Amino acid sequence: MIGIFGANGFIGRHLAQRLHSRGRKFMAVSRHFGPDFVAAHGGVAELVEANFTDPLAMVSALDGLDTVVQLVSTSSPGMQNLHSIADIRDNVIPHVAFLQNCVAAGVRRYVFLSSGGTVYGPTNEVPIREDSETNPISSHGLTKLMVEKYIQMHGSVDGLDYVILRLANPFGPGQHYRKAQGLIPAILGRHQDGLPVKVIGDGSARRDYVFIDDVIDAIELALGEARAARGIINIGSGEARSVSEILGAIEEILGVRIEREYADVRKTDVAVNQLDISRAASLLGWRPKTPFRVGLERTLAEFSPALRQPR
Repeated sequence: MIGIFGANGFIGRHLAQRLHSRGRKFMAVSRHFGPDFVAAHGGVAELVEANFTDPLAMVSALDGLDTVVQLVSTSSPGMQNLHSIADIRDNVIPHVAFLQNCVAAGVRRYVFLSSGGTVYGPTNEVPIREDSETNPISSHGLTKLMVEKYIQMHGSVDGLDYVILRLANPFGPGQHYRKAQGLIPAILGRHQDGLPVKVIGDGSARRDYVFIDDVIDAIELALGEARAARGIINIGSGEARSVSEILGAIEEILGVRIEREYADVRKTDVAVNQLDISRAASLLGWRPKTPFRVGLERTLAEFSPALRQPR
């Protein structure tokens, strides 16, 4: 059976829906489930409310699982380096304990969502390959990289079968702005509240944005693809767009003018992040299917019609 840890988050909810639609057995683990999640999956999946930082609760949750998808993270790049000690305490230490428990429980495949946007750090190599240097300049990226190394250690020493997916910036319906993460919901939320959108720098910073359905396709393939065993794989669109381009596209689709408020560049941000996704094609047979414009239109469709203006 598959265990989704962090099932109540943006990616976890979409993954649960996909597995449910496939008729696959899964366990959903999260600190809390709302009534909507229980109504959608309570009759099909095993729902476990438990905190990832509680090792005894995690030992119990691992019983009977042969595959784990680990989505839990309490930090984000937007938090900069203000909470490095908390990052280690809340993200690295619990994850190391969890990995040890996975090995002891006989988990056969461990799928970990790392950060393709932060583990590499500044680089002149664009698009960025998986074998590029990893020099993160944010605590978030560093903790993700540390966890990757522990996963690889258990793969080498204990025979753990793992797949590490270095994910770009996912977006899509159901995403909410939290932990200073999620550009598109941040833009829409500020605009809906009648506030200017805060733009870091001059808006020229470029990032790789990948639609959530394509992310779930990649995770689903990683659950069983033999070629991906012990692989580190970039998952992104293979393209980069600036903040200004994203704002312009949203304005065009909604027919509105979005006010901007510019702020100083943060030291923990890189100028460009664009992932090379050729390894995903060769090891997973995966390529993104959703053009950015189509994904953005589907994302905007769930927001209040009050955001739109007649053309």
